[in-house]
Amino acid sequence: MSSTSEIDMLLNLKQSQDKPVSTATLNKYKSQYNHLTKTNDFAGDWITCTDEKELIELIKSLDMKSAGKMGYLNVILLIKQMKAQPTDLMIKYRETLFKQKDIDTGAKIKDKQNQNLPSYKEIEDFINKLYKNGDWIRFLYNWLIFSYGLRNKDVNLEIISADKFNKLKPENKIDKNFLVVKKTECELVVDSYKTKNSYGTKYIKIRSRKILKVCQLLGDGLILMNSKNEPVDDSQISNHLKLFMNEEHHLTETDYFKINILYIQTQNDCINRLTALCNTRGSKNINNINNYYNLCEDK
Repeated sequence: MSSTSEIDMLLNLKQSQDKPVSTATLNKYKSQYNHLTKTNDFAGDWITCTDEKELIELIKSLDMKSAGKMGYLNVILLIKQMKAQPTDLMIKYRETLFKQKDIDTGAKIKDKQNQNLPSYKEIEDFINKLYKNGDWIRFLYNWLIFSYGLRNKDVNLEIISADKFNKLKPENKIDKNFLVVKKTECELVVDSYKTKNSYGTKYIKIRSRKILKVCQLLGDGLILMNSKNEPVDDSQISNHLKLFMNEEHHLTETDYFKINILYIQTQNDCINRLTALCNTRGSKNINNINNYYNLCEDK
């Protein structure tokens, strides 16, 4: 038996392939594998040595929704495929999880639609007030999340001048997010986000004078820091973000996206605008979004 464990073999393979997966994804694979190993008291190369029917039953027994089960199943599938072992039954089971995930997501979004969320204008006024009050950092991440449908992780970023950014080595830009400040505009360069493996690095031109001014006032550096003046870990970002809140609501980035989606449907050229928002979010294509939101026809 090889001295290299099955999970280490997988991580090495994914890191050395033509298009290496991100460090965040590698860490997720390892964390999922270790969780299954520890909670089931497994040892050795247990995936390699276990029949796929038993592995399917293991995934079915997990107390989580379909999206979570798909993540754990994916690690098992990757190791089985790496070892050139049978996976037909697991691939078939994955299809049922895909369908259930769509059902779960649709139900979740329908629940959100029935919520009495604030209006688009209320969020817009709230963000403008942050600017007027000089609450620069809070204004910055609220504006970015609301304007482009970004997730929390996307705004764990560093403000940097164009000159400094251009001098960075390519390897120092991997799995990081930057707000690049140019003479008359800014550019958001997002290389660490949830769906990067599907969509690649996001480049978003920002021609807002307010954003340019705020970046110039803040200067180069990370916008999110913890109490020890250290970079905020991705897993803790939500604790450091203050989006719209009042006595009735404490909104999340998902709520911002939802409010935007519903508002755009009332505007001219809505399909193109929805497509643009989905692109900057790094989300499903417009046809899949339509299944959940019942989008109106373009005016």
